Amino acid sequence: MAIDTHTHVFSPLIKYPEREIELINVDTYLDYVINVGLNTKTSESSVLISNEHSKFYSAVGIHPLYIEDENPNKLYKLITDKVVAIGEIGLDNTKDNFLDQKKMLVRQIMIANELGLPVIIHSHNCNKEIINIFENIAKPLYGCVFHCFQPDFETLTYLEQNNFYISVAGKITLPTAKKSHEVLRTMNKDLLLVETDAPYMTPYPFEESINHSCNLHVNIAKIAEVLNMTYEDVETLTTNNAKRLFKKIK
Repeated sequence: MAIDTHTHVFSPLIKYPEREIELINVDTYLDYVINVGLNTKTSESSVLISNEHSKFYSAVGIHPLYIEDENPNKLYKLITDKVVAIGEIGLDNTKDNFLDQKKMLVRQIMIANELGLPVIIHSHNCNKEIINIFENIAKPLYGCVFHCFQPDFETLTYLEQNNFYISVAGKITLPTAKKSHEVLRTMNKDLLLVETDAPYMTPYPFEESINHSCNLHVNIAKIAEVLNMTYEDVETLTTNNAKRLFKKIK
């Protein structure tokens, strides 16, 4: 059994979220999924679904590409026993509103610290900037994961020193992902998580199609191959790691 630590049932790419929910519910290989918010609206929807379905947990947060007209203080009202993290939050250099992104990131880290929750970090070519915020303005006190980790050994060293986690998604399956494979081989395996980031990051060789949480087994199989481990051992490892970070998952 396995945990998809990062999926987006309410992404604009998912035309029929009810069907996606049903597919996850009947998948015998998935223990749980963490349905991650992109803004307050999708976060609220995620919480409602996690309250209705035992396989679903939630993360609530405001993604750096969706910060316009968002009030992070609304996240307080969304917290339930099944909200396991604040996320996804972070920085993304594809937009020029970097100062506003930083303010939103700092505020949400502070909310996570107040609530005793870990954070799920989105970092698009911004690892150094995020670490600078951690060290000089606001640092997660209850854990952190860099999701869809971009292979960067300097950042990896920092994360390991702080017992922060990395999560890998479908890019790990690409034939060109040699640096990501090297990160896997050298990292502290107790800090490894697995995700789909569905409907994004579809694993190889299905990249032209929409991704689903049910593809998690493809990512796990690739990790097992790279690490010369059994599928079952990778499943157990990443599940135990997820439960250590996201403490509300039983």
